[in-house]
Amino acid sequence: MDLPPTFSRPGGAAPAVWCGAPPPDDEGQRLFFLRSTGLLDTTASAAFDRITRLASQIFEVPISLISLVDEQRQWFKSRVGLDVDETPREVSFCAYCVSDRAPLVVPDARQDARFAGNLLVTGAPGIRFYAGAPLVLPTGHVLGSLCIIDTRPRAFSAAQLQLLQDLAALVMSQIDLHQLAGRVHEVTRLPNRAQLADDLRAACRDARAGGQCTLMLLDLMGNDQLHSAVRAIGIARLESALRSVASQLLGWLPAGAALYHVSESRLAVLLVHAGAHAPQDDFASGLLARFDQPLWLNGLSVQLHVDAGLARFRLLPGEAEDALRRASTALHGARAAQQRLAWHQPADDAPHQRAYALLHSIPAALAAGEFRLVYQPKLNLRSGRFSGVEALARWRSAQHGDVSPAEFVALIESTALIHEFTEWVLHQALAQLAAWRAQGLELTMAVNVSARNLEHPHFLRMLRNACALHDVPAPALHLECTENAVIAGTRTARVLQEVLALGVSISLDDFGVGYSNLACLHSLPVQLLKLDQSLIKPIAADVRALALVRSLILMGHSLGYRLLAEGVESAEVLDILAREGCDAAQGYHLSRPLEASAAADFLRAAPAVAALAAPVSAS
Repeated sequence: MDLPPTFSRPGGAAPAVWCGAPPPDDEGQRLFFLRSTGLLDTTASAAFDRITRLASQIFEVPISLISLVDEQRQWFKSRVGLDVDETPREVSFCAYCVSDRAPLVVPDARQDARFAGNLLVTGAPGIRFYAGAPLVLPTGHVLGSLCIIDTRPRAFSAAQLQLLQDLAALVMSQIDLHQLAGRVHEVTRLPNRAQLADDLRAACRDARAGGQCTLMLLDLMGNDQLHSAVRAIGIARLESALRSVASQLLGWLPAGAALYHVSESRLAVLLVHAGAHAPQDDFASGLLARFDQPLWLNGLSVQLHVDAGLARFRLLPGEAEDALRRASTALHGARAAQQRLAWHQPADDAPHQRAYALLHSIPAALAAGEFRLVYQPKLNLRSGRFSGVEALARWRSAQHGDVSPAEFVALIESTALIHEFTEWVLHQALAQLAAWRAQGLELTMAVNVSARNLEHPHFLRMLRNACALHDVPAPALHLECTENAVIAGTRTARVLQEVLALGVSISLDDFGVGYSNLACLHSLPVQLLKLDQSLIKPIAADVRALALVRSLILMGHSLGYRLLAEGVESAEVLDILAREGCDAAQGYHLSRPLEASAAADFLRAAPAVAALAAPVSAS
């Protein structure tokens, strides 16, 4: 499963990552960082050569080297006065800079027991003097050294050593520029998402057309776990932990696999198939199984809950460019299904593509008048009269046909469009209410608002302006909020209190199906609790369901709230609610949502208590 040559860096650079088990402990991480620089075995660079020439001139030495110390060799990224590209690590002076993480000065190698018998001393190039300054990453790992060499003994002052260290710092600046020029993740130093895209494009150009690959996207920790880790141990220790995980992961990958750091806590593994349909299920499952064992990171035992999404693709431009999206879709599918891993299936794309298309159609649809409001009457069970309506949005799209509110409302709420949309709904609803009031219909109008609306700094001003513009008294307007909006935070609570001060009523929608905090129920800034239809529908046939609704009504009344039941679909359920003392009801048994003209006719014609006797036809 070797990667094709196109997965190597230009100019003969090292592959995206080097795989195989790393040496233990810190040396494994050091080699990981060294190889992830992509510098080993690359062609000459003017920026690095300029530094070695300068070092030779400043210190008047014949040899100056930028040495990168690999597992079995030291390789020279830049060299002055030396003909070879590399030498064995076992004869390397620079290896001492790496192991000691400190500068090394050898005034006379023949007089130093460590080097007197070294082949580079006894033979060519005949080293007598050596001074090296380590090339240190911000993590503390040493890549190699900037060193100067002379064939005669000499002294080296503290000032000269400081100057050599300054030049070594310039080398590290060049390495950082090489790494951080948009192609390497700054934390793990792994190739990043941009480099993955480049590598895939290069592979498509150079590999056999249609070559098979798999992209495996690993999520090391979800957003909540990530944020908790930051708060608990700090960013620095978390970044160190991510580097440790990446280093261990490299040792688990098969030869030729490439590893990338593509987002905050997500790594991508690129695998090339040995055959046209080579399955990767066993490898993926085995890799995830390794994460079942706690990892020791910075002296802590950490249990990661890693999920994976996998996508197969061919080395064709369209498929390769789409591979990361497909793997991401599979990853979200795995989480939704509460599975460890999932493969991308073409059918997975349809709902996301539709959601994307709908979302991008909404602004134009608003401007074109494709949205409208319908109104569902609400029955006051105390008086037996319909005293209010709820405004509900509908969308008949020229492109997509009738779109369900369950689909488009959730999409709108996920974007800043929710503010423009809610303002449109509010003005449409209040304009209709004003028209009905002018016709002698005294009603209340309920409008749904989201938590994001309440958090907007200009929400209250928009609300006041809308009521003033349409000359609607504040008590005639009811705002319906979901539980997460009502108990979202102190700012939202303050806004709701100011809404109440205006005289506008507030209802808590879908009560009983969320994660209601009973401890704060006594102080919610609402007047009415809407019992969700999932609680109401079974009460005629389920004794336990009825007991629950009865308890909620009693508790709500004892705390001073009014109760409205939604989803009333039979006369029997309506009678039960009236008998149990529920204050109001709405549902298909009473009336479906109606167009404005039909709603006015319905409300004028509906006699008192008629709805308590039999279903009312909805036109």
